[in-house]
Amino acid sequence: MNWIKKLDNVWIGFSVGVLFPVFMYFLYWLFFHHQLAFPVRFTRYLMRGSMYGSHLFSNVIKICGLGNLLIFYFGLHYKIDKFSKGVIFSVIIYVFLIAYITYYHEPELI
Repeated sequence: MNWIKKLDNVWIGFSVGVLFPVFMYFLYWLFFHHQLAFPVRFTRYLMRGSMYGSHLFSNVIKICGLGNLLIFYFGLHYKIDKFSKGVIFSVIIYVFLIAYITYYHEPELI
């Protein structure tokens, strides 16, 4: 059994699908806002908005969640379907997170 077939588990796909956007959030901070302290000041900056008054937190979470597409297509390419199901479950969690942030923390933008 090769290492790709060992990944064919729903819980492994779910955990990778949850942790990969967190990793992308860190990379976003590293490349664009490394002058801010991570994660407290950076998250506060995204929640309160930039000097233009726009809230950026939900948009950054959406961009980081798009990274799950790469993982999903990896699962489709290697035909590890249980892994891909776990990634889809993590995407559903991120959809609820984005809806919560959009409607309860950034209500004046709606």
